[in-house]
Amino acid sequence: MLINKGVYNFYLNLTNITDDDSLSASFPAVCNETFVGEIRHYLTPLVESHFLLALVYCVLVGTALCVGTVGNVIIMVVSMTSRAMNRVGRDFVMNLALADLCVALVSDPMCILGVLKGERWLQSRWVLCELVASMCLTACFCAFFSLTLLAFNRYVFVCKNRPVCIVMCACAWVLAFLFEFPNFVGWGDHYFDQKNQQCIWDRTASFSYTLMVAAGLIGSPLLFMGVCFMLIFYNIYRSKMDVFTLNVDDPLRMQKVWVETLRSSKTLLVVFIAFVVCWTPYAIVPALDVENAFPMELHLFITLLAHLHSSLNFIIYMFFNKTFRRTVMIMLRCRLSHQSSRSSIDTSETSPTGKSGSKFSFNLVLNQNNAYTIKSSEKERTMALRQSMINKISRTDSSRF
Repeated sequence: MLINKGVYNFYLNLTNITDDDSLSASFPAVCNETFVGEIRHYLTPLVESHFLLALVYCVLVGTALCVGTVGNVIIMVVSMTSRAMNRVGRDFVMNLALADLCVALVSDPMCILGVLKGERWLQSRWVLCELVASMCLTACFCAFFSLTLLAFNRYVFVCKNRPVCIVMCACAWVLAFLFEFPNFVGWGDHYFDQKNQQCIWDRTASFSYTLMVAAGLIGSPLLFMGVCFMLIFYNIYRSKMDVFTLNVDDPLRMQKVWVETLRSSKTLLVVFIAFVVCWTPYAIVPALDVENAFPMELHLFITLLAHLHSSLNFIIYMFFNKTFRRTVMIMLRCRLSHQSSRSSIDTSETSPTGKSGSKFSFNLVLNQNNAYTIKSSEKERTMALRQSMINKISRTDSSRF
């Protein structure tokens, strides 16, 4: 079908029309029904249609982007370098942080871009939209599997061999992609969701796949983690009862048991509650909204809540895990001390030393790190002696926690 340039330009201008009546009334008679059927109705970017809603959404997602990126990197660094965090299940914590980092770095910026640029901009770049939707869903599925493995491992200590743990983490990524792969072969699909305002899996393409995501990939890990956490809580409670068995005459014995039990399991409890709060709405609403009749604000909220989960683990560890918090503070203090030491060395280098005319005139100065530095008047350079002693002191301070 041949269309002249003017009609084609008119067709491009119609891509922002959302009202079917206005479309049929204003479309020129020169175009036939086939051409009208090929027109896609693109929504106006959310920042133009609902500015206040878009502003609040971008601020929240931007905050999640910053906290999720920095926080998950810190979790991975602390888990790799700290002896205090070198325990059973560390690899699962790192795998969870890696999955959350992918969500923060890939999905969160595209959410903001979808609100600012709109559907037409992203749909015209369909390869980018497909890639982002696939990566986001794969990372979310991997986070579910990592949390499940972490909860199961903490209950039965099934994996004490680190190579086996690494293989299990790799299998979690492979399994996550296999559950996402049906969107490439016709069972589901990837597209720009007009109510979620982002490139994501098509929840309206197949009810069976939507039900599998809601019940199988969100509901099942949720139920399994709930059972594991209850068993862990029961074991801690039973061990605390054995500790206070000798104090039969103590009227506050049971209260002490409950306090000690909650104190020992509060991090696990908060992690589980965060997962329930963030992902339960996302499992229920798409499964119920078969006709896609629920309002945009509801879908936007449940998606935002699900994305916020990738930034919460770092906050939970900082507030409820003393070992993690102390390790992070030690790292920050060491960094600040190192910068202060470098600043003092640079200041000492600029001061005049030695006599004029000498080729190498220098003296020894004891700096903050108990290392002698040589200052040369001809060339600005510093040689730190006893470096092994400094490293030994740093390791000793870190191992205390």
